Amino acid sequence: MSNLFEQFEGADLERLIACLNEVKLAGMSVDKHTQAGVNQGSGNVWVWNEDWPGCVYCSIGFDVSWCYSCPDCGEEHDFETYDEMADYAERYPGACKSCKPRYLAGWNFPGYLPDAEPVEFEEPDDALEYVRDLMREDAQGNGWSREDEETIDTIESDKAGEFGATVYGRHYFVTVEA
Repeated sequence: MSNLFEQFEGADLERLIACLNEVKLAGMSVDKHTQAGVNQGSGNVWVWNEDWPGCVYCSIGFDVSWCYSCPDCGEEHDFETYDEMADYAERYPGACKSCKPRYLAGWNFPGYLPDAEPVEFEEPDDALEYVRDLMREDAQGNGWSREDEETIDTIESDKAGEFGATVYGRHYFVTVEA
């Protein structure tokens, strides 16, 4: 077996130390399953463990970040902390925001933030049906016209899965999580 440190010299070794310090700051440790290397294309030094959802790396400018690579599309997502990366990986298991978007649905008074947190959906049709249900609830007892109530079942989202309409002072929406 070759010496792990043979591939690190000079500034590469300093960047490895920065990565290991970040691992320690995250409350983690290295073990026999930990790997490290130098990306020959970018010069970044990286440290990865099979128990982690991604790796920590240090750029040639000595900026340290955590990186999650989507197992589905390969897109890389950078985070400042391990916890942010782990939360993201848990939220998008087996995919990422780029290849598996989330849809947020809810309502608010125009010009104001929503009174309640928008509800998250994996499918745009589910999000739109949730908004239709909100509109039906508001229609019963808030004086909506019969024509407005009949229109609820005909609303559709755009090609991206988004929808927005203001009816009797409330704005109902479905948006793709940004």
